[in-house]
Amino acid sequence: MLKITKIITGLLMFLTFTSCSDDDAIIDNNQDLKSYELVDIQWRLTETDGQRIIEEQIPEFSFENNSDTVMEIVIEPLKDLKGFSIFKFEDSEAFSVINYEEIKVSIPEEISFLSEGYSNLIGGIKVPLTNEKSSFPFSTTVKNSTNLQPNSKLTSNYTVFLRENKASFLATFKEMNTGEILKLNGGWTGLFFNNLEVETVTNPID
Repeated sequence: MLKITKIITGLLMFLTFTSCSDDDAIIDNNQDLKSYELVDIQWRLTETDGQRIIEEQIPEFSFENNSDTVMEIVIEPLKDLKGFSIFKFEDSEAFSVINYEEIKVSIPEEISFLSEGYSNLIGGIKVPLTNEKSSFPFSTTVKNSTNLQPNSKLTSNYTVFLRENKASFLATFKEMNTGEILKLNGGWTGLFFNNLEVETVTNPID
C-alpha cells in the first residue's frame, strides 16, 4: 500500500510540473504573438552623418563596324547599376524579434532637407524598412545613341559619380492589441546616382 501511495504522489508532482511548464510556454507564446505596426519614421542629421561622392569606372563599351553600311549603336551605361539602402538599428535584437508587417518607407535621396531635429519625409524613393540591404533602380536612366560609320570602331568609357548619404532615423511602432509604443532608432546609408562623364573615341579600322 505504501508503494502505491508513493507512485500516486510522484504522478501528481509530475502532472503539476508539466502543467506549470505548459503555462509558462503559453505566456512565452503570447509575448511572441504581439503584432506591431509602423506608425511613424523620422529623420535627422548627426555629427557622423553626411554625404560623400563615390567615383566608379564602368567597364568599357567597344564596337566595330566591319560592314559597308552605317551601324546604330545604343549604350545604356547605368543598365546594370542600382542604388541601395541599409538600415542599422541600435537595438538590432529588439527589431529582429518584433512581429510586424514589413512596409516601404521614404528615404532621404537629398539630405540637404534634413537638420539636427527630427522631421518626416513624404514621397520620393521608397524601400522596405528592414535590417537587410535592399536595392532599387536609379531614378535617372541614360540611353546614348549614335551611328557608327562603315569600317570604323568606337570605344566609350564612362565614369559614374554616386552619392552616398548617411542619416539617422527614429522608427515608432505600436502594438496592435494593447497600443504599447516601441521606439527604435539607428543609422541609415543609401547610395544614389549623381552624374555621369563619358569619353568616346572613334577610329577607322586598319
